[in-house]
Amino acid sequence: VKQHTIFARKGDSIFCDVHISFAEAALGAVIDVPTLQGNMQYDLPEGTQTGSIFTLREKGIKNINGRGIGDLYFTVIVDTPKRLNNEQRELLKKFAEVSGEKFDTGKKRKFF
Repeated sequence: VKQHTIFARKGDSIFCDVHISFAEAALGAVIDVPTLQGNMQYDLPEGTQTGSIFTLREKGIKNINGRGIGDLYFTVIVDTPKRLNNEQRELLKKFAEVSGEKFDTGKKRKFF
């Protein structure tokens, strides 16, 4: 069996990763999940954590003996933004403050 660029296979089941934004993870969203038949929409629940695994029943590989179809399992990966503009940065600081988090950037201040 030739290796696929998106999917990994184990038996009749297939596995893939789906990248989502912080906002999609926190608020929930309808996301596109790749399948062998094309993209399928999935209603992601709010509060989804990175590493969460979801299942799409019968979206895997058809059994060679004709005994059903495997499942597709996708792992959610929450992408953390690398560059924020000033407005985004201030909104995240406000979010941390409202959430009761102690916020420290960890950046050392120069003495002089």
